[in-house]
Amino acid sequence: MKILRVFSDLGDVTTMTYDQQGNKDKIKTELGEYEIEYVGQGWREGELLFKINGEVHRVYFDKGFIIIDDETFFKVDRVSESAVEEGKSLEELIRGKEGEVLSPMQGRIVQVRVKEGDVVNKGQPLLSIEAMKSETVISAPVSGTVQKIMVKAGQGVKKGDLLLIIK
Repeated sequence: MKILRVFSDLGDVTTMTYDQQGNKDKIKTELGEYEIEYVGQGWREGELLFKINGEVHRVYFDKGFIIIDDETFFKVDRVSESAVEEGKSLEELIRGKEGEVLSPMQGRIVQVRVKEGDVVNKGQPLLSIEAMKSETVISAPVSGTVQKIMVKAGQGVKKGDLLLIIK
């Protein structure tokens, strides 16, 4: 089983678990569970047919957009993938691993208030993110030592990006 974080071009993040069983893929998101099976080529060039929860849907790609049944349009900016420990719930996966600090929004890092090796207490301010001229302070979710900082002041981040790790 893997966890996928799908980042849209609008900064939205969808977190899902992904598991392959035979020729079927099983995906679980906050919105529901889906069983997906590749059926074959569609009628037009580049179109693919998938059976999603028993119903056949037409899927094709156009200029970076994924189009489902000529109705649902969305654009994926990027996808991150990681392995999952068995027995974890989707809710636990969405929060990230213990000690991982994820960006709650899209914005720009204003200030990093700690450095690698610093000992921090739960609730201690770690960094600030600015979005739409409003500054949000991100605090430590757990006590521990700052192991790795993934961002620097002035850097743009998207919702769900890993900011730093506390062990």
